[in-house]
Amino acid sequence: MKAIYKADKIFIIIYFVIICSVGIFLFFLSDNNYRILIFTLLTEIFYLLFSTRKYHKRLKVINTPFPQDWDNFIKTKSKFFNNIDDKHKKRFINDIKIFMSEFNVEGIKGKKIDEKTKLLIAMGIATVLNGRPDWEPPIRDSIVVYPGRNFDENFKIGEGNYAGMAPLNGPMILSKDSLKASFENQTDGYNVLFHEIAHYFDWEDGEAEGVPAVRMLSNTIIPWKKVIYDEWEKANKGQSFLGSYAGKNQAELFAVATEFFFEKPHLLREKNPELYELLKNFFNMDTEKLIPY
Repeated sequence: MKAIYKADKIFIIIYFVIICSVGIFLFFLSDNNYRILIFTLLTEIFYLLFSTRKYHKRLKVINTPFPQDWDNFIKTKSKFFNNIDDKHKKRFINDIKIFMSEFNVEGIKGKKIDEKTKLLIAMGIATVLNGRPDWEPPIRDSIVVYPGRNFDENFKIGEGNYAGMAPLNGPMILSKDSLKASFENQTDGYNVLFHEIAHYFDWEDGEAEGVPAVRMLSNTIIPWKKVIYDEWEKANKGQSFLGSYAGKNQAELFAVATEFFFEKPHLLREKNPELYELLKNFFNMDTEKLIPY
C-alpha cells in the first residue's frame, strides 16, 4: 500500500488544471474581475486539501515510529518477514501501520478485538501485498472475528467446519483460534487468512471461478484457467497434493494453492511448477526463496 498512487496524482493534477483554466477563462470573460481569481485560488486550495487528505493521513501514519512490541511480535510470528530484505521489510511495516490505522476489525456485534489478533491479520495482508506495493487489499468491507475455532453455514459458533468465509457482499469472517493456529505453524500449508484473501481477489470480477482476473493481464487469463482446471480435476479425483478440499471447485483450488504458495512453496513448485509460476507472477514474489523448508 502507498500513501498516494500514481493514478491519484494524475487525477489530482488534471482537476487542478481544469479548475485553474476555468477560473482564468472566467476572469478574462468578466473584464478582469479579480474576485473570480480570488475565488479560483480559494477553490484550488480547498480542492487540494480535500483530494490529498488521505495522502497526508497515511504519510503521518507511515512516519510514526513502529512500536517495539509490534516489532517483537511480527518477528516471532512471521518467518516471511524475517527472510525478506530491508527494502521489503520497510514495505511490510508500512503496510501494517496503514492497516492498523485504517481497516476495521471487530468481533460479533461490534465487540472490540485485541491488538494481537488485529496484528495477525495485518501481517497476513502485508505478506500477500509485499510484492505488489501498488495494490490495496481486496477486502470489500470490514473483517469480523468470531470466537472459537469454527462455525457453520448459519454462523453458529462451535458448529460445522468453517474457519473463515469470504462472502461477495459482506465482511471477511475469520475464527479467532483458526487465525492464531495459522501463524503458529507457518509451513503446514494452512492459513485461513491467506485462503480468504484469495477468495476476495477471485470475487473482484463478480465471480468466484479460481481466476482473479481483475488484477491480471488479459493474455494470462486463458493459460491460468487451464492450469487451475487441470489441478482441480486431480483434486476432484483425490489425486492432488493440495488435498481433497481443493477439489470442491476451482475457486477453492485457487485459495488452497495460495496457502501453499505462502507456506509450502517448495512442494507447490515441485508438484506443479506451472501453478507455482502463475502465483509467483500474480503476487510478484518468489516465495520459494523466502520460506525455509
